[in-house]
Amino acid sequence: MTTTVSYHDWDNRYRDWTEEVLDAVRQVADSDEFILKSRVAELERRVAERTGAAHAIAVANGTGALTVILAALGIGPGDEVVTPAFSFISTASTVALRGAKPVFADVDADTACLDLAAAEAAVTDRTRAVLPAYLFTTHPDMTGLAELAERRGVALVEDSAVGLGATVDGRQAGRFGTAGVYSFFPAKPIGGAGDAGMVVTDDDDLARDIRMLRNHGQDLGVRFLHHKVGFNCRMDEITAAFLLQRLPKLDGFLTARRQIAEEYQERLAHLAPDLLTPPDGYDHRAVYTYVVRAARRDELKEFLAGEGIETVVYYPKPLHLQPAFAYLGHRPGDFPVAEQLAREALALPLHPDMRPGDVARVASAVERFYRGAR
Repeated sequence: MTTTVSYHDWDNRYRDWTEEVLDAVRQVADSDEFILKSRVAELERRVAERTGAAHAIAVANGTGALTVILAALGIGPGDEVVTPAFSFISTASTVALRGAKPVFADVDADTACLDLAAAEAAVTDRTRAVLPAYLFTTHPDMTGLAELAERRGVALVEDSAVGLGATVDGRQAGRFGTAGVYSFFPAKPIGGAGDAGMVVTDDDDLARDIRMLRNHGQDLGVRFLHHKVGFNCRMDEITAAFLLQRLPKLDGFLTARRQIAEEYQERLAHLAPDLLTPPDGYDHRAVYTYVVRAARRDELKEFLAGEGIETVVYYPKPLHLQPAFAYLGHRPGDFPVAEQLAREALALPLHPDMRPGDVARVASAVERFYRGAR
């Protein structure tokens, strides 16, 4: 069947982006600047200004942002990092790639984010950091996690990849811990033209080390002098030029996303308990994906596909049951909320360029499915 509501709708959306991308290419081609030059520096300045961070450090992607933070903190073999059992893999894989142990903790059933009590229970004398992640339309209890990290003397690395432009308890997302990250992957709220990321921190020494580590550990003033073994995790100038065009539009993108989420909420909340919508209150959130918890999730997904509506499952297998982490020895039942979310979570189409009536089409189809089931 022909798709009537595409999940991302890249074909139509990129038509509007094309001239901006081409303009970024032309700028860089005329400038003789390609990597970590003036446009990257300007983007760093603007993100630091917007978030109030002392330092914003541009990197190649959001995963790279986590990688260089953990490396700069000196986290490695023998260390543990507490992180959610339900998340994108980079919150755990970046820990494992440092030789440290990802220590999973269960998530909150409403937010799908790291549960504060579970995180505290997972902290040991080997814990070096707590690494929570923002997910979908929600955020962890960052105030509580910041207090926990301070009380237990560990770093708080904030995977706020989807959170640029959001505020949590009156504070900018990404600004609660030792360092925070933002991702500029195309599907994220700001919408980059490819992979890119940013680290924000107030720690001068950490920022210096991250700037070196993103560029092969090279001295910040002397080329080919390397103080550390680092990474090739640099942002290019075309990416930065495009993002400089997008950043002033971010608030408009966030407003549109919040309005779509609110419309879904109004149309679908009455379907509980068969279908559970995200927590209310989108005013200050960075809405990334609209993820519902659906009884008979796989049947609903198939039904919607038959109606021409594309959906996505985030995430079909929790991290503790992924083959990549089998060496940790976890079994089904270890983190029941994460496992339930993996069975029930379904993302409905949401992006700021959705056509009028698309949300109504999706919601009506969801209602028809559950009406037929009753």
